[in-house]
Amino acid sequence: MRQKLKLAVAVPFLAALLSACDPGTTAVVAGASLVTLAHTDKTLGDHVATWAFDKDCSTLSLANGENYCREHVTEAELAAAEAEARAKLDGTYCYRTLGAVNCFKQPDELASANLRVR
Repeated sequence: MRQKLKLAVAVPFLAALLSACDPGTTAVVAGASLVTLAHTDKTLGDHVATWAFDKDCSTLSLANGENYCREHVTEAELAAAEAEARAKLDGTYCYRTLGAVNCFKQPDELASANLRVR
């Protein structure tokens, strides 16, 4: 029931954001979206969609080829994912090459120490 109520409130609000007829209102909404995008990486519409769908919705995710909305990630899940990524990188030797960074399981005997990334 609560989800339907959220959608009933969010849909008209999003429609009003999209259909602002007055140029002044359009400028204010665009400016507010730009400010929130700069500070939170979400537009006003993203914040409303996040609230309405109870998921993490972001236009930037959509622009990066991901889904618009995804489940919220807790701090513990984020820390676990970072620890897993660090564990995969342990024991790798990465070197700067022309235009890229290449990683190997064994150290490159011919590479200069200045080229090593980590």
